[in-house]
Amino acid sequence: MDREVVVSVSVRAVGYDKDSSTLEIEFCDSSIYQYAEVPEDVVAGFLDSMGLDNGKTDLKYFSKHIKGHYKQKTVRRPRLNLFKSVLDT
Repeated sequence: MDREVVVSVSVRAVGYDKDSSTLEIEFCDSSIYQYAEVPEDVVAGFLDSMGLDNGKTDLKYFSKHIKGHYKQKTVRRPRLNLFKSVLDT
């Protein structure tokens, strides 16, 4: 599925297949998830919630309207932070 880059604090790109009503979200940690049977109005609301301002509600909207409401499929798990041990010292 093709994804379009979005301006967001927590989301890197979003794709939507209208034929299957599948929403695909790539988060900034490089994880990718697909959500089945998501209506277009929910996708539109999610896209409207995007922004670089920490006060924006992209994850709030995601948590309230998408996560746990639609069947989730993991496409790619988050990448490990290779610098974690260096940053923790």
